[in-house]
Amino acid sequence: MAGYIRYANQNATRNLPLDEELLKRLAYLESLGVTAEVFSGGQPEKGSGLARIGSTRHDHGNAADVHFYKDGKKLDWANDQDRPIFEEIVKRGKAAGITGFGAGPGYMQPGSMHIGMGNPGVWGAGGKGDNAPGWLRAAYEGATSGKPDVVAEVVAAANKPEPASPQMPILGQTKASAQPQPQPKPEEPKSRNGILIQAYNKLTGSDVQIPDKIFGMETDDIDKSFAGIGDFAKAITENDNQINNQIQSAARAAAGSRTSTPVELQLMGSFQPMSKKKKKGALSGLGGYFV
Repeated sequence: MAGYIRYANQNATRNLPLDEELLKRLAYLESLGVTAEVFSGGQPEKGSGLARIGSTRHDHGNAADVHFYKDGKKLDWANDQDRPIFEEIVKRGKAAGITGFGAGPGYMQPGSMHIGMGNPGVWGAGGKGDNAPGWLRAAYEGATSGKPDVVAEVVAAANKPEPASPQMPILGQTKASAQPQPQPKPEEPKSRNGILIQAYNKLTGSDVQIPDKIFGMETDDIDKSFAGIGDFAKAITENDNQINNQIQSAARAAAGSRTSTPVELQLMGSFQPMSKKKKKGALSGLGGYFV
């Protein structure tokens, strides 16, 4: 037998013990330090032909009429000091799934309470809900039910505000954000063509391009090498001109004593092919020269 339950219904019409499920739901009484003394317990079901009385709430031990004790003292809801304990019993009982509570003046014995299963509600004198004392109704309605309240959930879902729709952007802002951002113009490849190649492409409609590398060498490096050769050729040409001038001056001086006709000499550039040069006869011991 649970320590928070004591039976005193042996001589009552409802003399059966409480249902095990109800006993489990009443287990919170132990944490409150309260003992329930049952003076009216379970009874046979209606139509069984056995002794029974009143409503079907007590059938099969699903309800009990009790007195509560704490520290050996019998509690009374009419006592202002005891009433908070009754209120706590109702709140925790409803949270544990207990559905029916009855108490108040004119209902059963002073200080007693009906507690158990059945249709949810509270009542007072005559078993009427309108006669339920204020403290009992407030405790019951302010407690959390152990069973889901389907009606309350449906009402809450219907009254739940719809999520706010995303704010529409201003038209001007939409257009501005929709415009594609200008992409940087890709850098055109650097052309290595000279003036002659460019002219050739323009006249023939071709697209000849000097490659980046020739025989594995960077074209820029080759350009620099040829530029050096050009400078060297220029220096040789200038040197040839000076030599031509010196030879002509010497020939004119040597021939001055023999003829008044000036001697015209021309020394070919150093890079002229030898096949195009012709050797002339000796002039006053100069040993001949190429023209």
